[in-house]
Amino acid sequence: MDGSGFLLELPDATSISEVFGLGGSDGILYVEDFDTPPPPAPAEIVPEPPPEPEEPVFSAGDVKDAHEAGRQEGLRAALADAQLLQAQVQSAATQALADALAASRAALERTAARHAASTARAVLAILRSAVPETMARHAEAELDAVIAALLPGLRCEPELRVRAHPDLADHVRTQLVDLLGGEGGVISVSADPALARGDIQITWADGGARRDGADIYAAIRDALAPLGLPALEEICCGKRN
Repeated sequence: MDGSGFLLELPDATSISEVFGLGGSDGILYVEDFDTPPPPAPAEIVPEPPPEPEEPVFSAGDVKDAHEAGRQEGLRAALADAQLLQAQVQSAATQALADALAASRAALERTAARHAASTARAVLAILRSAVPETMARHAEAELDAVIAALLPGLRCEPELRVRAHPDLADHVRTQLVDLLGGEGGVISVSADPALARGDIQITWADGGARRDGADIYAAIRDALAPLGLPALEEICCGKRN
């Protein structure tokens, strides 16, 4: 395209500078202005790097002090570790001693309970076996106690019939006569070989009383039966069936 056929029609009173936004002589554009390169951008300002830190300079005294401080710190750390280890060892030893004492106490309690039970069983078995012999040995005192307990009622009875072991019949007769002092009625005392020493039977018109050592022994034996006590023979032989 050449510029010979290009026409630009402008409105009245409109200049070329107003069309292109140019004002005055400063806004005139020339052909050579279109080929001029743009001005260069301003150079970026790079800050200077900080200065390198200076290496510290230590004297021989500083090095010696540092060595001494490190040595002291190491000693304190070693001492703390040793104290901690000692405390742990003491705690473990104390706990072991407490456990051993607890176990020993439990073992002693079991042993004592076992021996106490065995001793009680032996004592009760001996007592059970010794009751008949003891009752026979103290028969006279037992009869006196029975007569003394019944004496207030016996004074009112006109007739008494008494049966006792042959060895103690005379003793019973003498005791009744002395205690009643003629206040009672007829007293009849007879010897009965079927009765054991210490046994007595007293009857009167409307009732009677008796002491039977076999019944007493049976009551004691029944009371001790739930304990499963061994017989005296088993204790003496050291075995049970």
